[in-house]
Order: sequence, then structure tokens, then C-alpha cells
Amino acid sequence: MDINQIRYFLALSRTLSFTKAAEISYVSQPALTQSIKRLEEELGGALIHRDGRNTRLTELGRLLKEHFEKIENIRGVVKKTARNYLDGKYQELHIGLMCTIGPGIISHFLHDFRRLNPGVLLFLHDVTYDEIPKLLRTGAMDGVIYASHDDFVKKNESTFFLYEESMVVAFHDKHAFSEFKEIQMSQIASERYVDRLHCEFRDAFLDYCRENAIEPKVIFRSQREDWILNFVSEGSGVCVIPQFSLLQQSVKFRPIANPYLSREVNLMVMESENNSKGLGSLIELASDYPWKKYMSA
Repeated sequence: MDINQIRYFLALSRTLSFTKAAEISYVSQPALTQSIKRLEEELGGALIHRDGRNTRLTELGRLLKEHFEKIENIRGVVKKTARNYLDGKYQELHIGLMCTIGPGIISHFLHDFRRLNPGVLLFLHDVTYDEIPKLLRTGAMDGVIYASHDDFVKKNESTFFLYEESMVVAFHDKHAFSEFKEIQMSQIASERYVDRLHCEFRDAFLDYCRENAIEPKVIFRSQREDWILNFVSEGSGVCVIPQFSLLQQSVKFRPIANPYLSREVNLMVMESENNSKGLGSLIELASDYPWKKYMSA
């Protein structure tokens, strides 16, 4: 079964005339007739009743017509999408966002990118740190915005530094921590703790507790940032979290004094001379973006 057979059948279903169907399909009538016969042979049943001037669809023909119309519509969409892409009018960009990165700053960046590139449709996907290399190598993602606090970032030439983000302790606005300018790790360890399972510094915090013979008072564990912040906002406990993940008014934060914790937020792409225009525009904007303006807002 090929696309032309489907086109010829749909033309015949509209005209119920082999002659007219051939004319609007720009083929000879014998060629159209043979194409319809081959389609019927492949499907195992007649699609057309051939009764002289009383040409009409069989029950099988009526049943399959709707499906063939869907295929023809998809073919049209594919051609239009390809044409628009090649003309630079439409592109899709699939960007992975590590689930621990909040929208506080990145949302400004993505909004400005869309404003400057209205023909690019952005798809944002949750990704984890370990998935990043495979997602980029296979082309599942065009780029990934991720956070790291190790040397991996500095060794990868496809990585573009965006900004540094402090890790802070978050708590309810009525919590005693609001009286301090900064919080010691020992103070955090003595509080009821909401455990972020995807936290980059989770192991460091737990190691600190073990080294100092402190049993952390974990009351809740989750990979979901929204659930974590909900528990904190209700005063159930405190948590260590990236500063720009905090959006709720009822959640306050203070910097962590000892040890100071921070991470780098970066954009990673595959090195290629064939990157799309949209990805090139994203890289260019990321490299020149006024990140500090939004960090101090």
C-alpha cells in the first residue's frame, strides 16, 4: 500500500467515476484502475462496485474511507510541517529541565526566547541528571537545562554556564529561623526535616548528620517539589532547596552559613554543525542573557 493508491481511492470515492478520478489525480485512467486493483488485492476485498455507470463504494470501501482520509490528512500535515521547517517558519525544540530546577529565573529566559522566536514551539520535559547524556545522544532532547555541583560541567565543551544558585533552608514564615540572617547546618539538622529525594546535596546533609552523631528528624520524603513546599508552607518542617525554586509567599528562606552550598545551572547540547536555527538562537540568548538582573530581583 502506498500514498498514491490512497490518493486515487479517495479521488474515486468522491467522484464515483474512474475517468474523473484519473483527471483530478493527473494520471491516466488505466494507471488509476490498476492502482485501485492492486490496493484491493493487498487488502483482500473489493472497495468499489463496478456496475457500469452505477459505480459505488462497497461496505469495505466505506469502512476504510475514513481511515484513508486520516492518512491523507496526516500526509498533508507532514508536508506542511516540513515545508515550514525548511522555510524557517516553524520548528519544534525539545528541552529537558532537571526536576530540581524551579521556574523562578528560567521562566523569564524561556518567555524572552519565545518572544524573540515566535516560530519555535517549545516542549519542556522533566529529566533526571543520569538521563541527560542518553537523551542528547539519541536526539530525544535538543538541549537540557540542568544543575550540577561537580566537575562534570567544566569538562563538557557542549555546556553553557547560565548562573550560580545558592542552596537555602526554607521554612514557614512563623518559624524561629526568620530571626536569623543565616542558618548553620547544625541548626537545620535539629529541626523536623522534609527530605527532597532529588536534592543534589542530600548525601552531604546526611553525611554531616552522621559525622556529628545527629539523627535527622525526617517527617516526609518525596521526589515532588510541590509536595515538599506544601509541607514546608504548612509549618510541618524545613528543607534545603535551591533558592529560585521558592515561589510561595508563606515560605521564607535563609542562606546556609556552614558549609556554604551552591550549584551551577547550565545548558547542555550535543556538539554539532547541524543544530537547528531554533537551538542556535537558544544558545545565543543563553550566552548573552542578563541572568544577574533576575537573580537580584
